[in-house]
Amino acid sequence: MQHVDDAGAPGLARVVLKEVVLGLHWDPPAEGARAQPPDLDALCVLLDAQGELVDLVHPGRLRTANDSVIHTGDALTGASLWDDERIFVFLDALPASVCTVAFFVVSASGHPFHDVRGAWCHLSDHASGREWLRKDLTLLEGRLGEAVCTLRRNQTDWTVSSDTCAVPMGLAAELGAIQVRRPGGDDRNAA
Repeated sequence: MQHVDDAGAPGLARVVLKEVVLGLHWDPPAEGARAQPPDLDALCVLLDAQGELVDLVHPGRLRTANDSVIHTGDALTGASLWDDERIFVFLDALPASVCTVAFFVVSASGHPFHDVRGAWCHLSDHASGREWLRKDLTLLEGRLGEAVCTLRRNQTDWTVSSDTCAVPMGLAAELGAIQVRRPGGDDRNAA
């Protein structure tokens, strides 16, 4: 169940969610720019009731064992007209042990978000396309990573919140320790 109004702020609107998608977009560097192009990554973290890591999906690990969370793959250029990376979450298929789904965006290339042209992300209902949350990453001065939002399981459904306090503080260290294997042998940290 979603507890946000049309603007994405806390409100009274309620709808049952079955499938959600986190979309991440950024634009390629301006024509003639000689710097390394930015590379942003979308990540999805699954936590149990105690806040322990159940599973993690990112560009180096594109899906959970039961395909309840699927990442579309690593985009390196930002050249897509819509979302460069997407993560689909099929809420009814998540293991019963999963109580929190947390979404993150990180700069894999080390470009601060405010230097990445057109960088934004959204959380949408996959079936209807209705956008529940949109975040302009270019407003995050000096940031290389951002906790976007969380979905929390309650007795009958899910609640979506831009309040990321449900994510344990120590999780950033775990994310930083994950090595993402890139085609061609380019290893780097996911966060």
